[in-house]
Amino acid sequence: MAKRNAKSLSNSSEVLQGLFESGKSPLSEQFLRWKLWKMWPEFVGPSISAISEPVGYRRGTLYVFVQNSSWMQQLFFMVDPMRAKINQRLGLNYVRTIQLTLDRRTVPSDSKVQEELKNSIEKLMPPEQDFD
Repeated sequence: MAKRNAKSLSNSSEVLQGLFESGKSPLSEQFLRWKLWKMWPEFVGPSISAISEPVGYRRGTLYVFVQNSSWMQQLFFMVDPMRAKINQRLGLNYVRTIQLTLDRRTVPSDSKVQEELKNSIEKLMPPEQDFD
């Protein structure tokens, strides 16, 4: 009987997470975005997460909505430590810059990225066929 590699993945959830975190899957960027949004309080702390929210990501720039201009001024001085901590927690250089915004509408919406995500999901999960 062959020895089992200690680093081998033991169940499907670990395999899927490994695929998403590898950076090679078309869904890996979307997974990182979801992970950042979901774990925002752990990345920036409870006080900052209470007044801010990651609302977009495009080409290395993380867009963070801030509740008001006073907090925006405070966070301006914390952008570099926030970026470093986020990248450290994610284990890669995912965020190159952080753009603070008071207006969610200024966050760029890239229809091409949305279409790529849709196509990737369809490849992984083809539409159900009718077996009548």
